[in-house]
This record gives sequence, C-alpha cells and structure tokens, in this order.
Amino acid sequence: MGETGTIELARRAGAMGLAVLGLAGGLTVFSAFTALVCLGGAVGLYTSLPRRKPPTGAVQPRWRPSIATSDLVGFSLGVPLFTAAFAGAGLMPGSAGLWFLLLLLPAGLSIPVFMISVRQETSWIRFFGNGFEVTELGRVIRVRYTDLARVELKLRNMRGTLDWAAAMLGAEKAVVLLGGSGSSTALSFRRKDGSTFIISTEAIPDLERIFIDMDRAGIDLPTGLSERGKRRIRRVREKRYGKVAPKESFMPLPPEMPRTVREGLELLARQRSGQRALQQAGSSGPQGQTRSRVGL
Repeated sequence: MGETGTIELARRAGAMGLAVLGLAGGLTVFSAFTALVCLGGAVGLYTSLPRRKPPTGAVQPRWRPSIATSDLVGFSLGVPLFTAAFAGAGLMPGSAGLWFLLLLLPAGLSIPVFMISVRQETSWIRFFGNGFEVTELGRVIRVRYTDLARVELKLRNMRGTLDWAAAMLGAEKAVVLLGGSGSSTALSFRRKDGSTFIISTEAIPDLERIFIDMDRAGIDLPTGLSERGKRRIRRVREKRYGKVAPKESFMPLPPEMPRTVREGLELLARQRSGQRALQQAGSSGPQGQTRSRVGL
C-alpha cells in the first residue's frame, strides 16, 4: 500500500475510532462535552484532510456503489457495533460484560469495507503511447506494452455485490478496476511475470487509440476482438503511422552476422582491408596504363 492509501485508510479508521470513543465514553465515564468533542473531531478528521485527485488523463470506472456509499456502510457497521462492545463490557458487571466483546467480530467487517472504499478512491489507470500506468492504493505500477504476454477482451459477470467486493479486495498479483456488480466488458492485461490488470472498457474514452498503440508496439491485439475489428485497427494504424516491421525482423541474427563486439570488430576490419585492396587496385590500374603509353 502506498502513502496515499495509508492516509485514506487512517482517515476512515481514525474518524471511526474517535466516534466510538465519544459514544462509548459518553455512555460510561465521559461528560457530554467530552463526548461531543470526540464526535466533532471524528467529523473534522474525515472531512478536513486533503484528498488526492486522479491526474490529468487518468480514468476510473463509474463506481457502483459510490465511494460515499461505501464509507457510509463502513461507519454504519463499525460505529454501533464497536460502541456496543466497549460500552457493554464497561457497564455490565462480571463476566456478563465479556459477552459484549463478541460484537467485535462483526464490527471488524468494517475494515474490509473501508479497504474497498480506499481502493475506489486511490485507484486509476492512465494510458500512454507505449504502455500504461496503474495506481492502486497510491502504489504506482508502470507497464510497457512490450512487457505483456497476453491481452484479452471479454465479458465479466459479477453476480452480486459480494462477488464484486471480493474482486475489489484483490488477489495476489492482480489489480481489478471494475465499476460494480453486473455484466461488464473488461480489458485484461497479463504481464510476463504473471501479474494481471483488469479495467472496464466503459471507463476508457478512446479504446481504439489504445489498440492502435498496442499494434504499433508489435504485440497481438486482444483475443475476443473480432477479426473485422482487428483489420480496421490495422488499417487505421497503417494510415497514420505506416506499416510495422514484421516479427521476422526481430528474430535472432543469422550465423553470418556478428553476435559479439569482438566478432563485429573483426568483421569491420575485414571490410576495411577489402576496401583498401580495391582502392589500391583501382589506383594501380591508371598508373599501369600511363606507363604503357609512355613506353609506346
């Protein structure tokens, strides 16, 4: 997690902690004024810290649910349950108060909800001519098109909010930027090291330009794109930038070509010696003709 993601998570966790402290303390040992100060500090912490906005050219899916809704769910889940757990443990005498601490288990679900909200706010993707830049939880990952092993264009179906939430929480070596539950056409980039980046195509305003840049880089167009679409992309690319060198030109050098610096220097020396021999032969030819004329 990057610095921005840590700040956003601390914003939400700190605000929830102050709110729980004010409510639980107000029910047990705090005065009404102290409880109000804690609640005011929670609101101020959540609203006053500056938020980082996506840079120019970055795209994000249209989140469903929105960031505010995810935060509301997290606070609605965490604040009452944490307050009941701590206040109940403080007010109930003996071992009966310990049963209230069991409420900490469902209250802990607010942390994954906040992680989804933080991921929504601090994740975006930005495309360039030779690759793209993914920011997830404030952590920046740059990928060149030539580093990709496979690109897919396929329909992804998130069956429900829980399925979408599981995808948003992420897996190892995977970055998922999908707007919400339901059907969505997604562009999946798989790097050669196995990491995967998935983005909804609805969030990309100029998908054709990205395909043209991929074709210019010499990698295969996404599987799932129709042959007619691939031919159209190649026609547009040839019209704008000309033809791309065939893949055969990037194959290993033939045996007669130099493979090391030493072989290259030896080949260059042989070529220069051959040029000198030709020059000497050419210069000796006119001299021989002149001598023969003098003898005549």
